[in-house]
Amino acid sequence: MAPIDHSKHEKPTQVWKSLEDVCLPARSYDIEFWWQVTGYHLAKMVEAAGYPIERQYEVLLFHYHWIVPRLGPAPGADGLPKWKALMAHDGSPLEYSWKWNTTNSLPEVRYSWEPYNPGADSTANPRNHEVSLDYMKHISKVVPQADFTWARHFLSEIETGDRPTSNFLHAVEFHRKKPFDLKSYFLPRATKLLEGGDSGVMKEWDDAVVKLDPKNPTREVLRKFLKTNPEGQALSPVVLAMDDVSPSKSRLKMYFLTSHTSFKALRQIMTLGGLVDIPEESLQEIRSLITTILGLPEDFPEDANTPVQPPIGKSWVETENLFECFVYFFDIAPQNGVPDVKFYLPTRRYGPDDLAIAHRTIEWMKARGRGAYADQYLQMMEAVAEHRGLENGKGLHSFISYQVNRNGEPDIKTYFTSETYHPTRFTGRDNTTNGTNGTNATNGTNGHAL
Repeated sequence: MAPIDHSKHEKPTQVWKSLEDVCLPARSYDIEFWWQVTGYHLAKMVEAAGYPIERQYEVLLFHYHWIVPRLGPAPGADGLPKWKALMAHDGSPLEYSWKWNTTNSLPEVRYSWEPYNPGADSTANPRNHEVSLDYMKHISKVVPQADFTWARHFLSEIETGDRPTSNFLHAVEFHRKKPFDLKSYFLPRATKLLEGGDSGVMKEWDDAVVKLDPKNPTREVLRKFLKTNPEGQALSPVVLAMDDVSPSKSRLKMYFLTSHTSFKALRQIMTLGGLVDIPEESLQEIRSLITTILGLPEDFPEDANTPVQPPIGKSWVETENLFECFVYFFDIAPQNGVPDVKFYLPTRRYGPDDLAIAHRTIEWMKARGRGAYADQYLQMMEAVAEHRGLENGKGLHSFISYQVNRNGEPDIKTYFTSETYHPTRFTGRDNTTNGTNGTNATNGTNGHAL
């Protein structure tokens, strides 16, 4: 079975075509594979978001030179992965993010990525972060404001003794005008840890944070909520993240998941048990976003858990249960006083097929006067899904997040994956099959086609 020629994309952008036809030389098979898949996706994203042409070139060339060579081996001709990242549910090493425009701001593009470190996913060399370290050493040539002080601190504190190792991941925010921003993440490698089954994770983080910032009042507020509030006690730590800037400007973020997915639980967590003053209007907006995307009735009970939809496909059953939850992060920057909280809805496990999720998100944004880029977003998602079609299953959309912005409209982000290992990338598109396992397309809600 030969892989599809990814250079023959259906609708190349002007910048993509220019780079492909004129500027960029062919490189190794591995690099060329990742470039043809992820580079094309990124090209469609920055075009859809309306980035100036010169910025589109900068974004794509940054990706081409600094990220693509660090994504490791391409899948074989059979489409099977030679390594599986924890970055995305299907093992792909990138997760894209579209920050929605407001009524007076433009959308922005970003992604998180996982470098390939041979042996790190086995007992051969579990603490191997060589590719990350090389990236951190050299990236300042093009991002001079990058500062990995905090990342290096946590790397030295967490990766010690006999504690299980973490995946060391990164992110890039491709701003329109100001320099790109970088971020780093520590993600427990073992599935048990991701499920919150290791009580040592929080203590490990706490010990490291205390050494870094012993008198952080925001951290103490979060600690109290986690220890004393029933919904706080139900949260399991999964990711530790930081901005890669000077420590005086950096934010420290802790991500948690919970199986408590009712609106009643969400209200408690978003307000830290009533400590954070979030307008009722904002809480109702979060509820509206969830009910719209998932197709829940307006009178869905406050104390009922959000219904889980049947999983599609069995390729990644070892991590499928990780998405049967809601996800939150808490920003414990010391200057905040109380943590900022962000909510994530895992659309991989909840809601309908990718086309319906896209349409329902657009519907919600348009109703709030934020639909200026709705058509471009849908066209971009259709291009990312050109291998199988948005209507044929689910799995591209991974999360939709909501963060209250006290200075204006809420920050809404859509997260989606590349579906790198989808079989139709290697056999050709089949519009009659499900996007994950080749069964008949369903809406992911009740088993009936839309």
